Amino acid sequence: MKKTVSIFAFASIILALILSILPIYIIAYIPAVIGIVCAFVLCKINQKSNTNSTTFKVLVFLIVASLSITSYRVFLTTSEVSDTKNIQQKEQQSEEEAIEELEGLELEE
Repeated sequence: MKKTVSIFAFASIILALILSILPIYIIAYIPAVIGIVCAFVLCKINQKSNTNSTTFKVLVFLIVASLSITSYRVFLTTSEVSDTKNIQQKEQQSEEEAIEELEGLELEE
């Protein structure tokens, strides 16, 4: 039971660390919460058997690291909305150019 919970906890925390680096970092909280639950279960198993394992300490460190990276990106990264007028003008200009090209092709035929 202890090995299974440890493996599942480490897998979920590694997934949380990977997701916290990717652009879809907001969903990194899901595997982090799963890792926290597994760490809690592992803590209870360690208390019953009166052992103090280093896997639990490493797991807690990885949980803190993943949550801090994700929280940093959520709270301190701002998403900028650029000026949409320039984009709309470029779209309109490219649309006009495409229409002119199509008209030129129709006249040639």
